[in-house]
Amino acid sequence: MLPWWGWVLLWVLLVVGGAVLVGLRARATWRSLRALTAELGRAGRLVEELEQAASRQRDPEPPVTAVLQDPHSLREEHRRERARQADARRTRNAERMPPWARVH
Repeated sequence: MLPWWGWVLLWVLLVVGGAVLVGLRARATWRSLRALTAELGRAGRLVEELEQAASRQRDPEPPVTAVLQDPHSLREEHRRERARQADARRTRNAERMPPWARVH
Protein backbone atom coordinates (compact mmCIF):
# COMPACT_ATOMS: atom_id res chain seq x y z
CA MET A 1 0.00 0.00 0.00
CA LEU A 2 1.30 3.44 -0.98
CA PRO A 3 1.51 6.26 1.54
CA TRP A 4 -0.61 9.34 0.93
CA TRP A 5 2.22 11.25 -0.80
CA GLY A 6 2.71 8.28 -3.20
CA TRP A 7 -0.87 8.58 -4.35
CA VAL A 8 -0.46 12.35 -4.81
CA LEU A 9 2.73 11.80 -6.80
CA LEU A 10 1.03 9.14 -8.96
CA TRP A 11 -1.92 11.42 -9.75
CA VAL A 12 0.36 14.36 -10.49
CA LEU A 13 2.36 12.20 -12.91
CA LEU A 14 -0.85 10.99 -14.57
CA VAL A 15 -2.20 14.52 -14.96
CA VAL A 16 1.13 15.90 -16.25
CA GLY A 17 1.48 12.97 -18.68
CA GLY A 18 -2.05 13.52 -19.97
CA ALA A 19 -1.39 17.23 -20.38
CA VAL A 20 1.79 16.48 -22.34
CA LEU A 21 -0.08 14.09 -24.64
CA VAL A 22 -2.89 16.60 -25.19
CA GLY A 23 -0.30 19.31 -25.88
CA LEU A 24 1.52 17.15 -28.43
CA ARG A 25 -1.73 16.31 -30.22
CA ALA A 26 -2.78 19.98 -30.20
CA ARG A 27 0.59 20.97 -31.72
CA ALA A 28 0.27 18.33 -34.45
CA THR A 29 -3.29 19.45 -35.17
CA TRP A 30 -2.19 23.10 -35.37
CA ARG A 31 0.60 22.24 -37.83
CA SER A 32 -1.81 20.20 -39.94
CA LEU A 33 -4.28 23.08 -39.94
CA ARG A 34 -1.59 25.52 -41.07
CA ALA A 35 -0.55 23.18 -43.90
CA LEU A 36 -4.21 22.75 -44.90
CA THR A 37 -4.83 26.50 -45.08
CA ALA A 38 -1.68 26.95 -47.18
CA GLU A 39 -2.83 24.20 -49.56
CA LEU A 40 -6.33 25.71 -49.75
CA GLY A 41 -4.81 29.05 -50.67
CA ARG A 42 -2.74 27.42 -53.40
CA ALA A 43 -5.81 25.57 -54.70
CA GLY A 44 -7.80 28.82 -54.71
CA ARG A 45 -5.13 30.55 -56.79
CA LEU A 46 -5.07 27.61 -59.20
CA VAL A 47 -8.87 27.69 -59.58
CA GLU A 48 -8.70 31.43 -60.25
CA GLU A 49 -6.09 30.89 -62.98
CA LEU A 50 -8.20 28.13 -64.53
CA GLU A 51 -11.30 30.33 -64.50
CA GLN A 52 -9.36 33.10 -66.24
CA ALA A 53 -8.06 30.66 -68.85
CA ALA A 54 -11.55 29.27 -69.38
CA SER A 55 -13.00 32.75 -69.84
CA ARG A 56 -10.41 33.46 -72.56
CA GLN A 57 -11.44 30.36 -74.52
CA ARG A 58 -14.08 30.75 -77.18
CA ASP A 59 -17.36 28.93 -76.82
CA PRO A 60 -17.35 25.57 -78.62
CA GLU A 61 -19.84 24.89 -81.37
CA PRO A 62 -22.84 22.90 -80.23
CA PRO A 63 -22.53 19.24 -81.26
CA VAL A 64 -24.60 18.05 -84.18
CA THR A 65 -26.97 15.37 -83.03
CA ALA A 66 -27.15 12.10 -84.92
CA VAL A 67 -30.93 12.33 -85.08
CA LEU A 68 -30.73 15.20 -87.55
CA GLN A 69 -28.11 13.61 -89.86
CA ASP A 70 -28.52 11.27 -92.81
CA PRO A 71 -28.58 7.64 -91.61
CA HIS A 72 -26.66 6.36 -94.65
CA SER A 73 -23.75 8.76 -94.09
CA LEU A 74 -23.71 7.88 -90.39
CA ARG A 75 -23.61 4.17 -91.21
CA GLU A 76 -20.69 4.69 -93.59
CA GLU A 77 -18.87 6.82 -91.03
CA HIS A 78 -19.43 4.10 -88.42
CA ARG A 79 -18.07 1.42 -90.77
CA ARG A 80 -14.99 3.52 -91.58
CA GLU A 81 -14.33 4.10 -87.88
CA ARG A 82 -14.72 0.39 -87.08
CA ALA A 83 -12.33 -0.51 -89.92
CA ARG A 84 -9.80 2.04 -88.64
CA GLN A 85 -10.05 0.59 -85.12
CA ALA A 86 -9.64 -2.96 -86.44
CA ASP A 87 -6.51 -1.93 -88.39
CA ALA A 88 -5.07 -0.23 -85.31
CA ARG A 89 -5.84 -3.34 -83.22
CA ARG A 90 -4.15 -5.60 -85.79
CA THR A 91 -1.10 -3.33 -85.80
CA ARG A 92 -0.87 -3.35 -82.00
CA ASN A 93 -1.24 -7.13 -81.88
CA ALA A 94 1.42 -7.59 -84.56
CA GLU A 95 3.84 -5.40 -82.63
CA ARG A 96 3.33 -7.46 -79.46
CA MET A 97 3.73 -10.78 -81.24
CA PRO A 98 7.18 -12.37 -80.94
CA PRO A 99 9.23 -12.37 -84.16
CA TRP A 100 9.16 -16.14 -84.54
CA ALA A 101 5.33 -16.17 -84.61
CA ARG A 102 4.84 -13.42 -87.19
CA VAL A 103 3.46 -14.40 -90.59
CA HIS A 104 4.67 -12.19 -93.43
